[in-house]
Amino acid sequence: MPDRWIETFEGERWLQLYDLYSKEWWTAGRGFEDVVKMVEHSDLAIGLCSDDRLIAFARVLTDYTFKALIFDVIVHADFRGRNLGRDIVTRIVDHESLARVRSFELYCPDTLVPFYGKLGFSKGTANLLFRER
Repeated sequence: MPDRWIETFEGERWLQLYDLYSKEWWTAGRGFEDVVKMVEHSDLAIGLCSDDRLIAFARVLTDYTFKALIFDVIVHADFRGRNLGRDIVTRIVDHESLARVRSFELYCPDTLVPFYGKLGFSKGTANLLFRER
């Protein structure tokens, strides 16, 4: 069972994180160096380890007052169904550095709306606009 939360990534943890990213449909095309840079420039990155293995991850971009956007909630396939997604999102929402944040937001496919609904998230009414390079 999971035994340690981390907020710093180094050494073998980078490879384990990249392995998590390489297996998800929305992150599979990301390169190793880009994943490292992305995490280094996130305001908060949280991992959950079991023994010597990274098994869950999420990251946050925030202004520490009004908004915090949660990205890339990933639980290793071997550990799904154990409430670890709930645990990592709860850890973010309850994190002391985010105590003043008024609104937490995240992107998810429609199939995960019920899961996040159980954690207090609701589908917004705002239209999101995207521009990709």
